[in-house]
Amino acid sequence: MTVRYRLAAFDLDGTLLDSGNRVSEGNAAALRSVAGQGVTVCPATARWYQAAVRPFEGLGLAAPAIASGGADVRLAGGAVVAQHLLPPEFVAFFATLCGRAGWTANLSTRERTYRLAAESPPWAATAPPWLVPVTTLDGLDLSELLSALADVSADDPHLAELDQWRGRVSAHSAVAFNGPALLTLTARGVDKGSALRALCEAEGIDPAEAVVFGDSEVDLPMFDVAGLAVAMGNASDAVKARAGMVTATADEDGVAEAIGRIWPEGR
Repeated sequence: MTVRYRLAAFDLDGTLLDSGNRVSEGNAAALRSVAGQGVTVCPATARWYQAAVRPFEGLGLAAPAIASGGADVRLAGGAVVAQHLLPPEFVAFFATLCGRAGWTANLSTRERTYRLAAESPPWAATAPPWLVPVTTLDGLDLSELLSALADVSADDPHLAELDQWRGRVSAHSAVAFNGPALLTLTARGVDKGSALRALCEAEGIDPAEAVVFGDSEVDLPMFDVAGLAVAMGNASDAVKARAGMVTATADEDGVAEAIGRIWPEGR
């Protein structure tokens, strides 16, 4: 029996977005086409909610979202399905660790994301209210922290300090399409897979009717939940091995290619 796929969830960086951080014309047309067939399309990303839905809003698509590495799940329009907070004691530890290590990081709460960097960026004066650039975390209210996304090299000696939190928080790594290594930290048991289950339940969709697209380790939990997992051509061999389909790279309109194969009338 042929499965009718009713939901498509897309990782953003290195998957739906190309190396220029854009949705290509080919991918945009494919996304609009499959949405026009009644398929629910949504981001599934380590980015915070407002950044997660932005590419879809730019295409005129109202989309639910799996954001903050799975810690923030919302319906189209923003109604909250699930939000999972990091333990307060870990938040306090991580804030001091960022200071010691000099890490650049995004720390996402329910309402806004703090972008921590050594220097204030050129766009600081024009930043939207939900994105707050800071050079220190001192004095900030991080009591409702959903996730932390840190730019960390694999050989950074400060990473070892996170070992003491193993089993108490979830940690997933990914390599951004433009090179930097990224570490996503969420509450224990929270990832893109748990978020996909929650979103499917809220939408009345069987997870077996979901297709997911990704390129990194952080995407693997949703690969295990969905009916079909699509790995990008730029994914690691380990990610490709866990996928039911491998498509072209993000710079070669891999999303559009896969959509054309899964939903042929959407070509």
